[in-house]
Amino acid sequence: MKFILALSTALAVAGTALAQHVGDIALEIASGAIETNAFDGVTSTPERVFGATFGDTGIARFTSNPGFEALPGTFATGTRVGFTPRGGLQVFTGSAVAPVTTEEIEMKFLTLVSVIGVKATPGFDLAVQTNGGWHRHLSFTLRASSGTLPATGIYVAELELYSTDGVTLPSAPFWLVFNDGASVADHQSALAWVKANLAGGAPACPGDLDDDGSVGPADLASLLSSWGSAGADLTGDGTTDAADLAAVLSAWGACN
Repeated sequence: MKFILALSTALAVAGTALAQHVGDIALEIASGAIETNAFDGVTSTPERVFGATFGDTGIARFTSNPGFEALPGTFATGTRVGFTPRGGLQVFTGSAVAPVTTEEIEMKFLTLVSVIGVKATPGFDLAVQTNGGWHRHLSFTLRASSGTLPATGIYVAELELYSTDGVTLPSAPFWLVFNDGASVADHQSALAWVKANLAGGAPACPGDLDDDGSVGPADLASLLSSWGSAGADLTGDGTTDAADLAAVLSAWGACN
């Protein structure tokens, strides 16, 4: 009986480990690039704007949500996945976004730290699990670089995910919209505004360097002309090289 109970428990834990979690940002590989998705408990749908709420874990101006989750086999073992902040933190004003003045969000995993404020510090990457999955929750803390924080606010951070495998292209830009004490209605308005005004339209096509809707000879020529520089760096390593060439060739053809 004890063995049966232990086996049942182990199977239940394994089933949970292999399932995506509602609320996390589900990661997949699509057209050779990392794709961010919303998971509703049944299906994953491409999405680039995600909500977050400070205080949801009981600690003011802190959250560890949303997490990031890729199912086993998504990434190559022995590689790493990380994020790059794309510009400074912005605050939602009700009808637009504006740069923050003193507010900043610290993103942390153990001893690794990135801060997005008026400017952003570099991001960091974390190891892919031994089964090829990647389930990580960063710690997000809202703080003031000087003075005190406003009583409430809604903050917008733009990020990009990358893999160190040298083949997989970075994700299209995506946005985290953090609610610090504002109403649910205001948070929803901010999410809708970011979707319509910052994330409007289809994500950029990986490898389509001339934005003509397909990856072809013109993109290859552009990559070769940038060889050795950062001009056509698609893999996030700072140099246009063989890894970027492989990325373009793997995405060859019409954009999806």
